[in-house]
Amino acid sequence: LGDMWGRFWTNLYPLTVPFGQKPNIDVTNAMVNQSWDARKIFKEAEKFFVSVGLPNMTQEFWENSMLTEPSDSRKVVCHPTAWDLGKGDFRIKMCTKVTMDDFLTAHHEMGHIQYDMAYAAQPFLLRNGANEGFHEAVGEIMSLSAATPNHLKNIGLLPPSFFEDSETEINFLLKQALTIVGTLPFTYMLEKWRWMVFKGEIPKDQWMKTWWEMKRNIVGVVEPVPHDETYCDPASLFHVANDYSFIRYYTRTIYQFQFQEALCQIAKHEGPLHKCDISNSSEAGQKLLEMLKLGKSKPWTYALEIVVGAKNM
Repeated sequence: LGDMWGRFWTNLYPLTVPFGQKPNIDVTNAMVNQSWDARKIFKEAEKFFVSVGLPNMTQEFWENSMLTEPSDSRKVVCHPTAWDLGKGDFRIKMCTKVTMDDFLTAHHEMGHIQYDMAYAAQPFLLRNGANEGFHEAVGEIMSLSAATPNHLKNIGLLPPSFFEDSETEINFLLKQALTIVGTLPFTYMLEKWRWMVFKGEIPKDQWMKTWWEMKRNIVGVVEPVPHDETYCDPASLFHVANDYSFIRYYTRTIYQFQFQEALCQIAKHEGPLHKCDISNSSEAGQKLLEMLKLGKSKPWTYALEIVVGAKNM
């Protein structure tokens, strides 16, 4: 799968693309050929947020963020994270590579910062997302738009001659499914295993056995080499080792499409939802900002209703 945990299936795309003779919608090569670097990637993400009426990153953000892996001997945790250090100090830590995946991840991480900036005026205890899935979904909304062929063409990563037909559309939908929808079984399985461990339902001498049984039965993935109980594969995942809830990534996948559908309607998009690009729609951005500013001051159902007009996932 090309992913240590079998969480993201994006790397299956080159092996399974239905219409391989069509132009590649993975724009990594175009980014490299155009000499993109980490700063360019994040500047392009910033440009997207600004186009919908959200604020620029602060000068301190650009000075203090770690956007590439240090070239000295320092050891850092490369897992991308966004930080609100208080008093207007916002930063991102990421060992950015010039790839389409990291281009989309930059939008995701900057989405966290936009949420942090929006609710900064709230009392300290209310400076958080309406729920943890909301925080994860905000940047993903932008990634949905940023990944569309139309948007990639507008920013010069696909040639002007790129033409969308039913075959390129199917290629795009497969890539999106492998990247986004394919994570759902893994996310559910990991959190289910972890809570079974917390409740004492899995004896410690069967952690690995149960992990891989659940991985096979729920996700459909087998271990590349056999691992006995001397290993602890789940703890190799950043979120497990650092005690982050993981179910947020399940709920965010639902929220992001709810938000996207509502914002696309506000942006007056016509056509299939997967072709919607909300960039340059200040109306959509202002509706989103209205929700972001609430932070945790209202129940998540109230915050959801502001954007989508309904209280239910």
